[in-house]
This record gives sequence, C-alpha cells and structure tokens, in this order.
Amino acid sequence: MSVLQRIRPEPFRVFACIGSAPYKRAPISLLGASHWNRSRFLSTTASCAGSYIHLPTRGLLEIRGKDASKFLQGLITNHMPRIENGGSGFLTAFLSPKGRVMYDVFIHPTNASKDDAESAFLIECDARALPELHKHIARFVLRSKVKMVGVTESFDVYSVLDDRNSGDTSKDNATIKDLLANMNAAIGMRDNRADKLMGYRVIVPKGQLLSLPEGYRQGTLEEYHVRRIINGIPEGVDDFIAGTSLPLECNLDYMNGVDFRKGCYVGQELTIRTYHKGIIRKRVMPVQYYKPGEPEPEAIQFNKSTSHVIPPQSELFLTKNEESTQPAASSSSARPVRASGKTGSNVGNIGLALVKLDDVAGGSTFDVMDREGATVRVKAFFPTWWPKQASTGDGAGDA
Repeated sequence: MSVLQRIRPEPFRVFACIGSAPYKRAPISLLGASHWNRSRFLSTTASCAGSYIHLPTRGLLEIRGKDASKFLQGLITNHMPRIENGGSGFLTAFLSPKGRVMYDVFIHPTNASKDDAESAFLIECDARALPELHKHIARFVLRSKVKMVGVTESFDVYSVLDDRNSGDTSKDNATIKDLLANMNAAIGMRDNRADKLMGYRVIVPKGQLLSLPEGYRQGTLEEYHVRRIINGIPEGVDDFIAGTSLPLECNLDYMNGVDFRKGCYVGQELTIRTYHKGIIRKRVMPVQYYKPGEPEPEAIQFNKSTSHVIPPQSELFLTKNEESTQPAASSSSARPVRASGKTGSNVGNIGLALVKLDDVAGGSTFDVMDREGATVRVKAFFPTWWPKQASTGDGAGDA
C-alpha cells in the first residue's frame, strides 16, 4: 500500500515516502519528544522517522444512542465521562461478575458533528472475539436506548509508531483532535498503554489514506507485535483468556485501563479489593525463549531468524537442576509439580507470559514445551516503564 501525502499549509518539507507515488508535501511534525530507543528490534533504518502499520486483526463494533455513554459506564473498567464529549479514546475491559476479564478493548468516540443528538462510539477488539463481545453486551441492553452494529468492514485500524520520538503527551481533547486531523483522521487516540512507547491508534474509513510527516514508512504486523511484546503489553484473546484472566495480573492498571475511583460496574468488587490489598503476585511480562545449554540472555532481544512455536496457555515450570533430564511438563513425576505460569502471544523468540514476580526478581528461569514436545528455556524481564515497586510484588500500581 502506498501513502499519498496531502498538501497542507506551511510549514512544509518536500520528500517522497517509500513506495509512494511522486512526492507531495506534508507537515513536518505531528508528534512530540520521547526517550524510546529500541528501534534495533524492528526492521527500520537509521533515517526513518517512524512507521504506520495496518492492523487487519482488529474488529470494530459501533454503539450509538442517547444512553450509549451511561450504558457502557456500567459495564467497563474505565470512566466513560472522560470521552463522552469526544476527543481521544481509551483502553478498558469488560469483566465477568466474578471480576475476570472477558474482553480487552479500546473505546473511541466517533467525534461526529455536534449536531448529531446521539452519542456514538467504536469498540475496537480482537476480531476473533467480536461475535462473542457483541452477544455479551447485548445481554445488558434491556431498555437502554442504544443500538449496536458491526462495522469492521467499514474502517481500517492503524498503529502509528514514532521511532525518533513518540508523541505529544497531552491528554487535552482539543490537542488530540488536532493531531488526528493532521493525520487525515477523526477517530483515534494516543496509545498510552506503555507510557509513551506505542504511538497512536488511528481509525479511518476503509481505503482512506493517512497524512504523515517526512520519513514515515509502511511497517508490518510483525513489527507491531514485536514492539508490543518487548514492552510487555498484552492484547487480544491469546493474552486475555476470557473468564480466566484477572485485570491487574494483565497489567490493566499499569496500562491506564482501570479507573479505581469510578462507581459500580460489572466485576468491580474483586478488582477494587485486589487493588486496595496491594498484593499482586503474578503479572504478564515479556519473555525470551532459548534452547537449554545456550547462554542466558541478559536483556530481551528479538531474533527473527530464531523461532519457537509455543502454543498460547502452555504451562511454565521453574527450571530444574542441570543434572535433571526430566522434560519440563512431564506427568510421570511421582510428585506433581505446580506450574509457575502460562504463556501468551509470541513472535519468533519472544513472547508474553503470566509469571510470578518473586521468581523473576530472584533470577529464576522457566521451562516450557514447544509444539513438537521439546523443552524450551524461558527468561522473563521487567519492562523498563513499570513502576519500581512492581519488581517486589508488594504493590498493585498507582491509581
């Protein structure tokens, strides 16, 4: 896909994007400063300003109506009044009555004309979960004046990643709207799941082109997942197991997906109780896979040429002494060994896994079986953007 840059008022800089038609002019800067410096993990060049990545694996559900905001407020972990008047969207989750994550989603205001009397929002989720999410929400409609319709085929979802800087950190809705308008979009958000490391999420009508600054290129879906995994960001059905995952173990508090000051919503009781107890023993963390006998990695690093096929939800076991030759997940042991964690999504030699914080802080490694039944060693890492107290397992994070 090529990107045709739009002509805009001054200031301008002349350039030609990779894979584009003959160049047109585009604005110099849309995004602010950042310390992100891990572009070595991606297939970028030194002169590249950033990338735009189409996310075809995302599904969209539109919900509109007089009661749309109030209706969603009672179902999700975040605070709808923050976005009900338009501007940037946010990360949130739908929980079960027992406080388990059913679906992780982004909710985006459509930023329609003020003349439109009905509020409207796009709910973005893993496309594989969209049918079940639709059914889940429909159960609660009752007399609420809302309508829902799937609109995945009407829009394209993009992640706009900045390799030199990662964006204006302003949360002001007017600023967000201006930034989106500069990208030739009306719907989107600053993706603040990992401090300032994930750029922007932008939604445009199907086939509409983005307007981006000089040096932006089309990236791949693999690059998006590598950046997401290295920074320890769970997403979709491989990382959030419906009806099983706990929101704080999946880092929703760190990723700004939970408002601990809002009123009642489905699943709130367990979430708030866990938060105020202040003890989270396990969290989803980035991991690197390597073969037994290979040097233990000191820092997580993506290697595209090395691939380990680890099915999601595979059990992790603490690495035994080198003298032991028993497979990691063997059931032949006379004394059953409890799993120390479970795997999530993965790309190449890296992935995500739910692991015990104390084990990782103590320098432990884990073993897991790949799809062929071979033992693979696993090393987990604390993301650099996490709060410092996370490594001790003593805190649930900031409100």
